[in-house]
Amino acid sequence: MKNRNFYIFRHALATHSKSGYGDKIISAEILPEAIAPIEKMANFFKNISSDYNVSSEYLRCRETAEIISEITNKNFIFDSRLNEFHQETFPQFKNKISSFLDDIKKKRYKNILICTHGAVIAGLKNFIVNGDFNANQLFDYSDCGVLEIIENGRVKKINFNL
Repeated sequence: MKNRNFYIFRHALATHSKSGYGDKIISAEILPEAIAPIEKMANFFKNISSDYNVSSEYLRCRETAEIISEITNKNFIFDSRLNEFHQETFPQFKNKISSFLDDIKKKRYKNILICTHGAVIAGLKNFIVNGDFNANQLFDYSDCGVLEIIENGRVKKINFNL
């Protein structure tokens, strides 16, 4: 994906559980203490001219995108292909990420902001950088509050939790 810059980040922290979201996988709200890193990230985005701002439909991503929008005046659209890896097979999950990136390829976007979930970030990053994505890479993503920037096939991370 030459001539495109991807700014990919997870939603703000929505649970302290090490075993996932349980029955709140769709409805988990961000935690109050997780707002500050997203506000810092939003201030960083003030200096980034973006062509396309897109987010998962899940509540924690919507809330995260809303915080960024309030600070930057960047409006996000919501795309189900960025939703959490949930109730689907890995091939279905891989295909939805591939479909999302195929649509990006058809556009002339230069700077793309994406708010999504860990496994989706893993898929996006590996497709963009390596041209493919496999199940062994599902956990290849950063913590909430960390921005992954992909420019010219290289990944740079900025931690806003500090």
